[in-house]
Amino acid sequence: MSKPKITIIIPVYNVEQYLRQCLDSVVNQTMREIQIICVNDGSPDNSRSILQEYADKDSRIEIIDKTNGGISSARNAAYPHIRGKYTLFIDSDDWLELDLCEKTYQKSEITGAEMTVFFYSKEQDGSCPMSHISLQDKVTIEDKLPVLTHPTAWSKLWRTDFLLDNKLYFPEGLVWEDNLVHWQAVTLAEKISVLPEQLYHYRFRPASIMQISENSMQVIPIYSKIYEFLLESGYYATYREEFILRKLHVWCRHYSFLPTTMKPRFAAMIRESLTADDWQFLCIASKKQLSNTARLFYKMLDGSRTDALKYHFFESIKLPEQFLRKWIIKPIKKRLKAAKLHNSK
Repeated sequence: MSKPKITIIIPVYNVEQYLRQCLDSVVNQTMREIQIICVNDGSPDNSRSILQEYADKDSRIEIIDKTNGGISSARNAAYPHIRGKYTLFIDSDDWLELDLCEKTYQKSEITGAEMTVFFYSKEQDGSCPMSHISLQDKVTIEDKLPVLTHPTAWSKLWRTDFLLDNKLYFPEGLVWEDNLVHWQAVTLAEKISVLPEQLYHYRFRPASIMQISENSMQVIPIYSKIYEFLLESGYYATYREEFILRKLHVWCRHYSFLPTTMKPRFAAMIRESLTADDWQFLCIASKKQLSNTARLFYKMLDGSRTDALKYHFFESIKLPEQFLRKWIIKPIKKRLKAAKLHNSK
């Protein structure tokens, strides 16, 4: 196939348990004109053999072998081989609805958008995190802001020339890599379209690299890179408030989930990375913009012992609240809903 409509990039590392489901959802797409690039990132398990098994049956699959370098390195390795008009990223433990390519391609062709955002479901609870995004095309700054809250590379169909012309490569050696490319893309795009259908299935894995761990520290250099991009490109003044808000919320949230032994180092890194502009914004941010817990967190970092005590108190009651919501309130609501459905029949 000389000119496929969509190129699908799949980084593969140690996912033999899930890889067949992912590949089945790709090779069986209703759109046949696709290029499938699977990047074997030095996987130590049986993933490479599974890729070869599928490649032997489907000539659209191309395998790139490389030494392990992480998901950013794997995605970037596929860039020179992209031939599709559009590009789709998939994580190899997730899977697609069989008409994803067809529907997103049609939407992108009709709108002419550089990115088409589509909804996804979180498989651990069946939720649709993007359902709040309005359906109109995003062409103004205000329109784009809700899209910034979902910095995943795989929830969008990207126009390839936009991806390559703007050199939207993923930062290697870091996790949370999608955040940088996402901010770059949203600010640079002239139009972003929205397809309000759950077409992607995101698998939550406790052992995944994305779980809160030592890697959480890397959200700080990632946001530093976003800050540098916004300054260099001249977008900082335009996106200043949204950027600072996102950064402050993300850093506070990551801190709260870290093991106690890691918190002092992370807090020190945050203090060192906060700019004078960040502190100025913290002083004037409204309660609607910044939660009380986040406000206390940054006052704690600024040296307030009183606010530190308040922060730790609020953090100590958060876990029981989450426990009650997950294991008591939600099951009760589920049973009541089932009983209501049963009685209506």
